[in-house]
Amino acid sequence: MTAAPGSHEPATEALLALSRTMTAVLARTLGRVATVSVPQLRVLVLLDTRGPMNLKALAENLGVNASNASRTCEQLVAAGLLERSRLPQQDRRRVVMRLTTAGADLAASLRDSQRTVLRAVADRMSATDRELLVHVADAVLEATATAPEVGPLGRPDGRLIPWLL
Repeated sequence: MTAAPGSHEPATEALLALSRTMTAVLARTLGRVATVSVPQLRVLVLLDTRGPMNLKALAENLGVNASNASRTCEQLVAAGLLERSRLPQQDRRRVVMRLTTAGADLAASLRDSQRTVLRAVADRMSATDRELLVHVADAVLEATATAPEVGPLGRPDGRLIPWLL
């Protein structure tokens, strides 16, 4: 099947192939460092990248209802990966979720494992292809961060994958 000139289909297929590769890297590295569920991983990644937040903000960023976010957080608290705390400079009634040292260590370990696998991939590429990859990745990240809402996957603020960006 040949794409029509100007078609987005080759780019879409390339992104799908890259997505499958990145999912495989995540699955491989996650299996080595933790036994957390995907929803739990989403919470860990969000708090690791954005810092402490209250349950309402956490649920909004994950695109789930507060009860689902609460259940996931309860599991992470029970596992010793997450804690509830109050930020001293803010309203003392405002409870936020934050990673424990163990939770932060788990997130760092996952990142390090992914970095090791992806560095091995980059090492197999030419310097020119690595530079091109950086340019293309920047373009994909920019397009993802600024894309308009797309059905149930998008967010009202335009982010397609808010817990990653």
